[in-house]
Amino acid sequence: MLDWIATLVTRHRVPVLGMLVVVAGLLGSQITKVQVDPSVENLISSYEGEALGVRIKDLFRADFGDTDRVMVVLITADDVVARVPLQYLHDVTRHVTEADWVETVVSLTETPMPRRVEPIEQSGGFGDLEEELGADDQPAEDDAPGEGDEPGGSAFDALEDELEPDEDDAFDPAIVDALVSLVEADPERFPGGFRTLGLELQRELVATPVVEGDVVTDEDVEELRQALEGSELVRGRLVSPDRTVAVSALFLREIEPREMRRRVEELRQWLSSNPPPEGVGVHLGGLPYLRSAIVENIRADQITLVPLTLLVSMLFLALTLRWLWGVLLPVGAVALTAVMVVGAMGLVGEPMNVLNNIIPTLLIIIGISDSIHLLSRYREELQRGDGDRDRAVRGMVRAMAVACFLTSLTTSVGLASLAISRTVMLRHFGVTAAAGVVVAYLVTITFVPLVVSWVKKLPPRSSGSGAEIDVFLMRVTAWVLHRPWQILAVTSALLALAIYGALQIRVDHALLDQFDESDPVYVTTRLLEEQLDGVRPLEVSLRSEAEGRFFDPTLLAEIDEVARWAKARDEVLAVTSQTNILRESLFLLSRDETARTLPFVSEAQVRALHALMSARDPGRSPLKAWVTPDGRHMRLQIKVRDIGAQATMRFIDALDARFAESLSGDAVDVAYTGEAYDGSVGMDAVVTDLLGSLLTAIGIIFVLLSLLFRSLRLGLLSIPPNLLPLVGTMAYMVVRGIPLNAATGIVFSVALGLGVDGSIHVLARFREETREKGFLAHAALIRAARGTGRAIVVSSVTLAAGFAVLLWSSFIPVQRFGELIAVTVFMTLFATLIVQPALLKVAGMSERAKRRALAQRATP
Repeated sequence: MLDWIATLVTRHRVPVLGMLVVVAGLLGSQITKVQVDPSVENLISSYEGEALGVRIKDLFRADFGDTDRVMVVLITADDVVARVPLQYLHDVTRHVTEADWVETVVSLTETPMPRRVEPIEQSGGFGDLEEELGADDQPAEDDAPGEGDEPGGSAFDALEDELEPDEDDAFDPAIVDALVSLVEADPERFPGGFRTLGLELQRELVATPVVEGDVVTDEDVEELRQALEGSELVRGRLVSPDRTVAVSALFLREIEPREMRRRVEELRQWLSSNPPPEGVGVHLGGLPYLRSAIVENIRADQITLVPLTLLVSMLFLALTLRWLWGVLLPVGAVALTAVMVVGAMGLVGEPMNVLNNIIPTLLIIIGISDSIHLLSRYREELQRGDGDRDRAVRGMVRAMAVACFLTSLTTSVGLASLAISRTVMLRHFGVTAAAGVVVAYLVTITFVPLVVSWVKKLPPRSSGSGAEIDVFLMRVTAWVLHRPWQILAVTSALLALAIYGALQIRVDHALLDQFDESDPVYVTTRLLEEQLDGVRPLEVSLRSEAEGRFFDPTLLAEIDEVARWAKARDEVLAVTSQTNILRESLFLLSRDETARTLPFVSEAQVRALHALMSARDPGRSPLKAWVTPDGRHMRLQIKVRDIGAQATMRFIDALDARFAESLSGDAVDVAYTGEAYDGSVGMDAVVTDLLGSLLTAIGIIFVLLSLLFRSLRLGLLSIPPNLLPLVGTMAYMVVRGIPLNAATGIVFSVALGLGVDGSIHVLARFREETREKGFLAHAALIRAARGTGRAIVVSSVTLAAGFAVLLWSSFIPVQRFGELIAVTVFMTLFATLIVQPALLKVAGMSERAKRRALAQRATP
């Protein structure tokens, strides 16, 4: 097999190179098809019963719409309810209302707002309602509906008698019917019947936008201020309690992420060309904007990180190999690899997201590491022979193809182990990256030997700093081999200390983990949480088989009790349901403050309020978004802070227990959806997923090494040096305060695959020196340090430097990935150069192997 590969790359150069170029060209043509997935909730594990969760979400969206598709434009000022800030808010609202990608807009100036105004002097207004009904038709203060009375009673009959057919436009019978039913359902709140209600209706109850035209007048400002004084539904949602922040909420149509990004950019440009007045600020926020910002950052990362990674890698290659072709060949190989893998992602429809965004960078670093080992061996083969390039290439391939295959295989296994995770994004990242590593190996093992056999200028011999590195590594190895037990004792103490630290690690994930605190997205989202009701909805879906179940005042009181409990929690910013709207409407009609707190008196009262708000246009009823017309499905929305997945799930568990206690025996199904739930559920599964994938990878790698080296002993001795960096990295995370989650968890699968590479090269060279050349452990390890040590150091430093480039990423998880991988690589280098030789000196050769080596050396 090795001879066949060596012959292929030295005797069939043109066909092989042509095939590589053609494949890269065909796959590269698919790169434009790569989509971008900005959904950060996929960073969280799914959960048992995932299909049920999807069904609940689908049913919820069918009845109430997608509550995650809300973007906001924030206006800030010392007093946003002043004419200048309101005018700018109104102009922005008018502009976005005309956009075809916006379904509807809610703002202070454009949204119909229930309020009282002075009576309009025209026939048929609500101010004439008492006169139309007639004083004789009003029940006395102590009158109550008698048994057998029809709904509406004589008051409704009198109204019917008063209305003429040609006066239908003056009064809407549905509204009057609802008002009559409301009065008769709650005689204590309206003791004078329509006499009481009529006195309140002398100030017209209207639900129209405050601003009717294009210009905000002083009268509009004053009317809005009065409306805000009496509206608890608006304060904290459309305007902050201190009136320094107001929002225009954009409910968006369902469009593709690429189209969303384009629309958001258009809005940014419009805001830039129409800046706010002095003293007024404008910001964008909400989940759609956050996801659009993620798309922008992913694209920016690809433009920045890939070239920067190549530049850093080229610099290290130039400094260590000091050979132009030693720089160009690895870069050419990884460029072909990156083009093939990204093109294949476009071909199969695998999108870019906040995790696999790093795959091109990852493949570049891994591919360059393999190239370093190949070129180092090529130079060694040239120095051994007479400078015959083809013979040196064949020797390089025979010596390194298996070792590089093993390193690529173990890296691929470490990544592919993520396929058992329940995390959607982790699974896709693991499979895609693992396939990419295999492609990187195939390209590197053919492209580098193929082209280097053409290059006439030979690499320089080891001298200067290169020779100094070899001498230094040999001295370090000799120092270790003279005191292996002391080294292993210190290592055991460090491992115990690292395990203790690792056990303190915090498992968590937050929405804003993706952004730096100085990022505008972070700043705006925190502003929304501090001044308004935030961006993270937890939707509680309440379902019953009984029609009209959620019109029952007793059940609504039980739900209200849970809502009040939730609102008092520190995790919660706001709680809203149909009862908030019903109570506010009842208050506006009765001007009775107890209407905002006391339970509803009867189902008739609840139905009357529903009928009143649905009378003119049921399709535009504000209750449509909170309860279905048949009363079988109700929504309770809880806006929560971005406090992390663990705290969110603790709150949801407590909420669920509260519902179970309050609704016991009510035959109501309680389920949860919304971004706060989808982005938090299954967080506990991250630990078990990562532990399972790591144990799987360790087991597979151990079996592979044992089989390929034909030694159970060497397989076992490869485990401790690769376990220490993983545990040490977890302890480092505790010190740095970095939580363990799906984004940071991939570090360990990647690090395991990369960390074992150094061990493989040491073990392969150790086996070669002991079995094929007859050296004992001490001499074999010294020769292994001279033969592979420099390549291990150079590849490790290149890996660390390459991953350190990720610190310039736009995403905090990617920055942390780069930081943690760099830390792990340096720990792995220590374990490979210090711990691995000590283990091999103590237990690397059996007595039988030692006798065989001595006999081999004694044989001429």
